[in-house]
Amino acid sequence: MKIAIIGAGEVGLTYARPWARAGHEIILCDLKPSAAATTFAAELGVLIHSSPAQGVAGCDVVVSCVFGTVSLEVARQALDAMPPGTLFVDMTTADPEQIRTAAAYAAQRNVSYVDVAILGAIALTQEKTNLLGAGDAIEQAVGVFASAGATLKPVAGGAAGDAAALKILRSVFTKGLEALTIECFMAAEKQGVTGQLHDALSDIDQASLRDFLSTLVRTHVIHAPRRLKEVEEAERQLSAAGLPVAVMPGVKALFQRTTEQISGHTPPPANPSLEQAFQWLFDVNGVPR
Repeated sequence: MKIAIIGAGEVGLTYARPWARAGHEIILCDLKPSAAATTFAAELGVLIHSSPAQGVAGCDVVVSCVFGTVSLEVARQALDAMPPGTLFVDMTTADPEQIRTAAAYAAQRNVSYVDVAILGAIALTQEKTNLLGAGDAIEQAVGVFASAGATLKPVAGGAAGDAAALKILRSVFTKGLEALTIECFMAAEKQGVTGQLHDALSDIDQASLRDFLSTLVRTHVIHAPRRLKEVEEAERQLSAAGLPVAVMPGVKALFQRTTEQISGHTPPPANPSLEQAFQWLFDVNGVPR
């Protein structure tokens, strides 16, 4: 298989190396190649093309690993040079709507399009990093990555752009949790109760993450006023301890907003289902669902 990689940076080279070892013919495209890319190209005995149009001609698969800010333009340049029946894999950090726009353009040219989101630290786990993919040729893409020893998990029923959207939402959760963890455990460490805090949080391990998160949403619309008092006290204690407080003010603002909405709108059901809780939150925030 002939695979062109546009953007021979860390991501591109991470997969280029095992694909080359698997016997695939590798073509590299990069406007300003790094020393690592130049060395790798020399090992393969190939030139590094400066434009996508030059590099992708005759390739079976084209993998874009460029910055999200230029991904759409790069995709268009590559797609214009790709013959029908080939596969374009988008591994950029582009906005999901840009990916969907590029996928629609690919469809016009009868080129398959799959977006692949990287769900981990590729510098640490290399080609073993978890990948999430979506698009009309996802099974083909799964096979391509499997040949590099990489596992690509399909988004069930997903279209191109869905993997990128899920990665962003995952970042909202994990980065928010990271920030809250730093704020919380700095306070625990200062008070000498870090081990005990782990024990106090151990009940969360008893339920699945899905069930735990569902419970948070369902009970938030009922108990936000009471929990607001706890949040205010937690913020006060962190401030009193002389610790930097960045996350808790935002948490307090959200609980304050829900508290005001409970008193100013039709209250939610007494024991709402997850669907009812979401619908109430959308309604009171004036957001179409």
